[in-house]
Amino acid sequence: MGRIAFVTDSTAGIPTEQKHRHKIEIVPLQVIFGTEVFRDGVDLTQAEFFRRLRSARTLPTTSQPTVADFEQTYTKLLDDPDVGSIISVHISSKLSGTYSEAVQVAERLMAQRGGDKNNKRISVVDSQSVYMGCGLMVINGARAAEAGKGHDEVVRLIEGMRPDMRILVLIDTLEYLQRGGRIGGAQAFIGGLLNVKPILQVKDGQVEPLERVRTRRRAMERLVEIAAEAVGSRPVQVAVGHGEAEEDAKVLSQMIRDRLNVAEEFTSDLGPVIATHTGPGVLGFVYYPLEG
Repeated sequence: MGRIAFVTDSTAGIPTEQKHRHKIEIVPLQVIFGTEVFRDGVDLTQAEFFRRLRSARTLPTTSQPTVADFEQTYTKLLDDPDVGSIISVHISSKLSGTYSEAVQVAERLMAQRGGDKNNKRISVVDSQSVYMGCGLMVINGARAAEAGKGHDEVVRLIEGMRPDMRILVLIDTLEYLQRGGRIGGAQAFIGGLLNVKPILQVKDGQVEPLERVRTRRRAMERLVEIAAEAVGSRPVQVAVGHGEAEEDAKVLSQMIRDRLNVAEEFTSDLGPVIATHTGPGVLGFVYYPLEG
């Protein structure tokens, strides 16, 4: 019957160890500095991105993966005799055209193959999330598949995670989100933000305002309080990421472990595409409650 192969995009922040363990294919989005185009996480690391950002005359922009990248990834897996089907999970369709493009490429490839002579298929899922909100869906889906769950059952599991997946984001400034057009309801935060740290959330697939806190330390404490109020003593999977804020990420991680019933923790940098829209100093905190 063959294994279920998993595809996601570079914004998911899948840790390298998990990517290799579950043979997860990563399709890169793009970061554009002027006339130079870089593949997220392939041609451009987070450190190189911030080095370029500091010297850039204009802010970089981002773009969804190329059609060719999706075609090559799907074709490779469809041609692999060990692969029985593909589940492709991507950044929220409200934040990027990546999901829509994945659907179009998958449908075209399957039509060209006449539904595929080996009855292989591709299911494309809108995570309605980003970063490790999407990443945890892929990792948990891959684990379920390896435990013997069938294709449709795994898709239902991933889709069932969406309502309970939570992402909180602490940023130093809304400038980057505003310029990138990804600010959503957080537009209401603009104005009166001197010496205030915005806490944002990903809600219904887009970036929304949550709270404004006076100091960065208090904002970090508030991230953990919000999660603790939501999940209580239930076990949770968590992920912490940052953009040029490594020490704060370590402090936040310890605060989370001190307060929550952490069943599993992942550490993953926020990649160049996400950093384009958040700027330096960002902290990302993902939590997902488990049955317990």
